[in-house]
Amino acid sequence: MGRRWLTRRPRFDGPSRREIASESLSTIGPALPDLGNVDLGQGLLLVAAVVAVALILIPILFLGIELIVVGALLAAGVMARTVLRQPWVVEARSSDAVTSERRLEWRVRGWRKSGKLIGQVASDLSAGREPRDACLPV
Repeated sequence: MGRRWLTRRPRFDGPSRREIASESLSTIGPALPDLGNVDLGQGLLLVAAVVAVALILIPILFLGIELIVVGALLAAGVMARTVLRQPWVVEARSSDAVTSERRLEWRVRGWRKSGKLIGQVASDLSAGREPRDACLPV
């Protein structure tokens, strides 16, 4: 039981990551630079620097970009809920194996009202009563 941020459940039907064309991997060779005048010590140092950048710096940059995207999405969600007065979806799902597909939903405007509804529905369900639409807080 709780609030849902999204009013509809997202569907992910995109292509899988395993669908990479084998031809795209064969074009990597000609793009590599010619390092004919580099001795062994400089070459190893260059390889170590490339590996360090690839294993340390690039993941840190991607993590920073992901955090910026998540922060922007969170800010947009808060703006939609508060400024645009989008309703919260209060959802109660059954944890019983027999009725695992049973789900009850209510759309309530306001954080406090949704909190009151969660408490009321939880007390109704724990007492064995069926929650009604009339139990919505005013």
